[in-house]
Amino acid sequence: MTQLQKAILQTLAYADVFGYPLTPQEIRRWLIKLKTPAFAEASADRQNLKLKITIQNSKFIQEKKGFYFLGGKEKLVGLRKKRERWSQEKWLLAKKVARWLRLIPWVKMVAVTGNLAMNNSNQDDDIDFLIVPVKDRLWLTRFLTVFLVELVANRRRPGDREIKDKICLNMFLDENHLKIPLQEQNLFTAHEVCQIKLLWERSNTYQKFLKANLWSQKFLPNWKP
Repeated sequence: MTQLQKAILQTLAYADVFGYPLTPQEIRRWLIKLKTPAFAEASADRQNLKLKITIQNSKFIQEKKGFYFLGGKEKLVGLRKKRERWSQEKWLLAKKVARWLRLIPWVKMVAVTGNLAMNNSNQDDDIDFLIVPVKDRLWLTRFLTVFLVELVANRRRPGDREIKDKICLNMFLDENHLKIPLQEQNLFTAHEVCQIKLLWERSNTYQKFLKANLWSQKFLPNWKP
């Protein structure tokens, strides 16, 4: 098995954990740890052609309606479409909450993480937020954010069993500490970094966040914003 074949299977296997079949373009974008110069330096069209040929020659991969997945998982295509519809409803709530968070003057960035960031939310999922305040305002920002979310939406609390459409304030990063700690740098966190969806920012904070986490390219070398 070639390096490219292994990388494609790894990528589809990882996506399968989240019930998320991929298009050829998405396979190329999220390809795991493929570092061969012959592929990395090729044009996007050439990469897509290599991927297509490799996929078609694999007995482990199937295709339906332009989506690729591991054998026997064709039902995931329909599920992905449903999750896209459910996600659109959640985006309306996420954007509403994000607008209110603009009232906090020292918040530098608000973004969505997790399943919703990939339009892959189940109907009963919550909505995960990443919030970046200015330095020395982390705890005050957390307090005010909780207060505002309680006013305009339902906040997820520890121990909640019903979490549908609740706002989960699961990540706060000080603007001077945007890099994910070394002990948390893995494939899952690399995906989380790359797939976040920006709702709004100040002072180019999103680009600073990506620059601080260039380590993610060790896992996802083809990904670009």
